[in-house]
Amino acid sequence: MCKEYFSIQEIKKLNQDLENLKNIDKPKIIEEIKNSKMLGDLSENSEYHYAKKKKYLIDQKIKNIENTISNCSIKNNIEIKKIILEDIKNKKIIIYNITKENKKNKCDISIDSPIINLIKGKKVGDVIKLKKYGKEIDMKISSIE
Repeated sequence: MCKEYFSIQEIKKLNQDLENLKNIDKPKIIEEIKNSKMLGDLSENSEYHYAKKKKYLIDQKIKNIENTISNCSIKNNIEIKKIILEDIKNKKIIIYNITKENKKNKCDISIDSPIINLIKGKKVGDVIKLKKYGKEIDMKISSIE
């Protein structure tokens, strides 16, 4: 499973949702199942079957949230959305949009891309060596937004 990036607030929200599902929704549906069992023949008891389906869906939600939390990474509080680089040699400007997932177009790069690793700890005006088409290109960081 690939890593997903979440802010601290998003992870807190996932944990809160998980706690609500485990401590409120699931006990409530278990009680509904218990009460519907007392209504008679289970093969024709629609309340029982409906409650069992609801319990299954709650269990799936719990499992999905637990998997998401265990496989996620916390992104920095400073969220970079765009990088503007300038080729020092030919003055060509390249604008990269930062995405959580794989690129959607040629100007999108993932937060896990080598370019992001190159600019970590750098500031506007610094020069990085970008490998492109087997060549090293000196690129000046014009903007980090």
